[in-house]
Amino acid sequence: MKLTMEDKELIEEAKQVILKSKQIKLVDTASMGSSLLTSNGNLFSGVCMGFYCGIGSCAEYQAIGSMVSNGENEIKIIVAISENGNIHPPCGKCREMINQVCKGNKDTFVIVSKNKKIKLKELLPLAWECSIEK
Repeated sequence: MKLTMEDKELIEEAKQVILKSKQIKLVDTASMGSSLLTSNGNLFSGVCMGFYCGIGSCAEYQAIGSMVSNGENEIKIIVAISENGNIHPPCGKCREMINQVCKGNKDTFVIVSKNKKIKLKELLPLAWECSIEK
């Protein structure tokens, strides 16, 4: 599916979160940014975080954590972009997180390139049939 103006604005927001985060000069942090738009129309962003002890988290994890911290869990669209401007589909761990945080997220649009988005269920055809929703 082709990208809309809304999708392009989300990509730009993910680029901006990298630039804002780079200012604090952490090693192995903010090389990837992620932004998501919820079904309620709210925007949340995050950057990847890396630490010498081996712990770290993807940009999508940070964006989703921010969303959940603000009382939402249904994602309409999500994107992850590297600092060089390449768009990347979420890793397997992030795909499962998107899926499990809300039963409706199987229909989340994932921007996978500068001109294409697909639904999560296409990226995760054999997802676990569980959710952390009560």
